[in-house]
Amino acid sequence: MRFDSSVLPACVWSPRGSQKAAHQRSLLPRATPACSRRTFWACFFGYAVCYFTRQSLNYTAPHLRAAMGWGGLAQLGQLSSIFPLAYGSSRFLGGVLGDLMSPKRVFALGLGVCGALNVAFGLSSSLPAFALFWFLNGCFQGLMAPACVKMITNWFAKEERGTWWSVWHASINLGGFIIPFLAGGLAETFGWRYGMLGPGCVATCTALLCLLVMKDSPAQPVASPSQVARGAPESSAEAAEAKPTEAIGLAQGIFMDPAQWALGAAYLVNYVVRQGLAVWGMFFLMEGGVSSAAKAAALFSGFELGGFLGNLTAGALSDVFLRRAKPGQGLPGQRAKVVNIYFLAMLLLLPLLARCPPTLPTLQYLLLLALGHFICGAQLLLPLVAAERAPQRWLSTATGFIGWVGYFGAALAGLPLSFVVQRLGWGAYFGVLGAAAALGTALMVPLCGLRSWKQRFGAPGAGAES
Repeated sequence: MRFDSSVLPACVWSPRGSQKAAHQRSLLPRATPACSRRTFWACFFGYAVCYFTRQSLNYTAPHLRAAMGWGGLAQLGQLSSIFPLAYGSSRFLGGVLGDLMSPKRVFALGLGVCGALNVAFGLSSSLPAFALFWFLNGCFQGLMAPACVKMITNWFAKEERGTWWSVWHASINLGGFIIPFLAGGLAETFGWRYGMLGPGCVATCTALLCLLVMKDSPAQPVASPSQVARGAPESSAEAAEAKPTEAIGLAQGIFMDPAQWALGAAYLVNYVVRQGLAVWGMFFLMEGGVSSAAKAAALFSGFELGGFLGNLTAGALSDVFLRRAKPGQGLPGQRAKVVNIYFLAMLLLLPLLARCPPTLPTLQYLLLLALGHFICGAQLLLPLVAAERAPQRWLSTATGFIGWVGYFGAALAGLPLSFVVQRLGWGAYFGVLGAAAALGTALMVPLCGLRSWKQRFGAPGAGAES
């Protein structure tokens, strides 16, 4: 019996049709939407639980102090001081591990160990043991964020990545909202040990679930929505990027790139402004005429609300800029434009807050809300710009690197800024914050044309697609 090929559609039978069908299949997402969403929400809720283990001591400390008979704050101050030292150093290490190992395993390892260390803290009874376990907790806290960055970058196309990044970053706010009730409520009801044991157990169980649910990356490169819409083939640069860039070393990909250092410096000055307001803003309001700490806290809640809104909107706004980019324009530079606008907004708003009288509390609240929005929006986008600038192999390391550099900004906003306030006054304090915002603006201006690794070293014509 002779087979009649004419009864079959051309796309099935003819070689050309087969190539077209294969190309259409290649433009499908790297995996099913259910798989990508499952991985994303595991990152979201897993990172919210990570904040349980990071903030548990804050809400257990009053009960711990009473149970241990500590008369002053020196012991709690020691515990609070060793954590950021460990955490700042672990950010870079977490980034490197996220690139060299399976990111889901790095995430599960970090979350599981932090949960176990919270449990160990709750079962301890001496200050040296508390200090040891809390220091180790800080050492493993830096593993989770870079691993999430790696997975989100792997699973979502560049044109929608900023939106998903924004939603993931809001998990910080969710964790920060729940942990006072979880740790504080358990400590109040059952004693301080349960304020540490509860978050620790939740984190350990969540780590196991995330290990089962998360997927490192799909099997094939992602097709962006614009490519699917127009049926365009992947550029050779995209195909090259999909392959492991084994030949690109850490020094070449990160340390020898001036743009990564500039992004790290911008992240540092952003942290100076953010932590400067977060640590000393309440004192400014109270010394400026706000009658009580409770009223100052209510006013300063605007800063936190603005930060939440900034986390939700900054990534989506940068996606709009990216989708409107002209062929050949630097795509990470489109997000850098948003960061530049945000730094400029900080520079304009800080003097207004400094001069706003306490008789206008509504205006103070709105100014703090706007500052929180722009500061946290910039904090959200800078690691994403660094990741998209870096070669595929070192995406996670890039975010860990600028996180490590940015930690020094948080340190500068502590004791050094307190000296500025005590010796020179609040005018000098706002002068320092304004100078930091101005420096951030200056750093971002030349980065508004920033090109990705593929655009710089990919095949000709890849600029618009990379």
